[in-house]
Amino acid sequence: MIKKPDLVIELSPAQDFSATGLMADKAIAFAHQFAKSAVQTGLADRVDPVEICVVHAPRAHTGLGTGTQLGMAVARAMAEMIGRDDLSVAQLALMVERGKRSAIGTYGFEHGGFIVEGGKLNPEEISPLLLHQPSPSDWRFVLITPQSLQGLADDREIRAFAKLPPIPRDVSAEMCRLLLLELVPAMKACDVQGFGEALYELQQHVGRTFAAAQGGIYADPLLDQIVQFVRDQGTAGVGQSSWGPTLYAVTACQEQAEQLAAQIVDQFDLPGDQVQITEADNRGMTLHQHEITASSR
Repeated sequence: MIKKPDLVIELSPAQDFSATGLMADKAIAFAHQFAKSAVQTGLADRVDPVEICVVHAPRAHTGLGTGTQLGMAVARAMAEMIGRDDLSVAQLALMVERGKRSAIGTYGFEHGGFIVEGGKLNPEEISPLLLHQPSPSDWRFVLITPQSLQGLADDREIRAFAKLPPIPRDVSAEMCRLLLLELVPAMKACDVQGFGEALYELQQHVGRTFAAAQGGIYADPLLDQIVQFVRDQGTAGVGQSSWGPTLYAVTACQEQAEQLAAQIVDQFDLPGDQVQITEADNRGMTLHQHEITASSR
């Protein structure tokens, strides 16, 4: 999980459900889902309407899990408003229909840090949390999000998943080996080079499993070029977040991140706001009365 770009919403009691700001329609939908589920499951006799202001949020469909963070933020804030701060993050996710495929954003919302989940054991439940630990505080992440591109989402994403072939057993085994024997140990040792090499190799396997839906290891030829350029500059850890188009590169410190970001901007003539530097969020969401802040992944 990363600190920026983050998502901030404000909720207040209202006469009718309403929302303003980016993804206002989604915010209202999540509020209705939570209210309906709370009543149906007996958590509350009724849930009064709320007004939601999405103060700021990342651009949707860029691979940063914005929809999940918005849904979880609405659910957590509304749970507080009905006096149910005891609800677990898994319960909240199910109430707003998040975590259907991956629970990374669900657990990351609550804990921050570096998350490993165990995959789907039961289609009706949230995947189990296997590992959570803080990310190294010195590491910096360079995010590259070309504004001309957009990742798959909603019905297009559902259709894409339906067309994907099963992951071969030997490929799955190799990804597990990379994760457990190289990626996680390197993270624990704060070895950014070892972490980066394992991450890049893991991302290559992941990209090949999604190639049938996105046309290649990455979602666009431009992203492929950027990844190769980043590797040529000596940064090992680079990959695509979800369906993209956001790419990320892992560096050891702020100075390295600034140098790499400047090189990417110059090489690909990208506006500065499409190349950002951020750090790990090891805290998770924060709640202040009816304001809630969530990170990205």
